[in-house]
Amino acid sequence: MVTDRLGSAGIRRLGIVVLVLDLLIVVGAGAHLAGGMAIGSALSANGGENPVALLGTVLGDTTCPTAPLAVGEGTTVICSDWSAVTSRAGEVEVVSLYGPDNAVIDEYRGELPKGLHWGDSLTAIAAKLGQPGRITAAFGTPTLVYEYQDQAYGSLELRFSAGDRLMRVNACLLH
Repeated sequence: MVTDRLGSAGIRRLGIVVLVLDLLIVVGAGAHLAGGMAIGSALSANGGENPVALLGTVLGDTTCPTAPLAVGEGTTVICSDWSAVTSRAGEVEVVSLYGPDNAVIDEYRGELPKGLHWGDSLTAIAAKLGQPGRITAAFGTPTLVYEYQDQAYGSLELRFSAGDRLMRVNACLLH
């Protein structure tokens, strides 16, 4: 169970990281479009073939816009079709992939984890992955949280639209 593995403090930390990521993506993309953010110089904007593989690695410079986290220490990286949150030391802790019709980030067109597809319904995902460890509606629509010990990510947070379709995947590195 989620609370057994993370404890209530770990769950709160994960929730704060995801909330901050949501806020920073919107603010950071707006600031970048207005010309107010610096851009680094090494990581390609598409994260290679699979940005989720960046979890646990240390990012150097990046061609994607970056901004310091508003809460905690670290950085938000905002690429054209994915985003990430890094620790103070630059280790990638969260990678977010976005489905079609996102107002800020382009659709991620690569392969999604666990054979998921944009537009999958809650029912289809439950059939593929089983029951989630946690279900929330903190962002106004359902979010299913699945935990893994045999993957590069410790958890997947699957966010759904008001129309019950998969619209975002957050892959999180849990310590």
